Amino acid sequence: MAAPVTKGQEVELQIDSLAFGGNGVARLDGFVVFVRSGLPGDRVRARVTKVKKGYAEAFRTELLAPGPDRVEPVCAHFPACGGCRFQDLSYDAQLETKAAQVRDALVRLGGIAEPPLEPIVPAASQYG
Repeated sequence: MAAPVTKGQEVELQIDSLAFGGNGVARLDGFVVFVRSGLPGDRVRARVTKVKKGYAEAFRTELLAPGPDRVEPVCAHFPACGGCRFQDLSYDAQLETKAAQVRDALVRLGGIAEPPLEPIVPAASQYG
């Protein structure tokens, strides 16, 4: 599939999920675009920074509509310091996303059809 975007182009995207590492995953005509600072459910405007054969990378330039799990970060230094990548994502959504990523790695990379993972029960958040 030929890339439907070019480096430097601005596009509107709907973020579907999070990739391992924290970038939002969007699709443009089926072509994957990884978006820095994009969270699931967000509608964003993003500038493309890199185009490869099977994907593109972009950074969010504008949040057009926030996703349902986006929250206000509690730290005045977010996102500049980078120590708390998911402060703008609700704690429950963080747990679900991280569990799904572990499950995916065990199934896809580890070949474990049904990983023996315990259900996640959110503990009291340190933020609220």
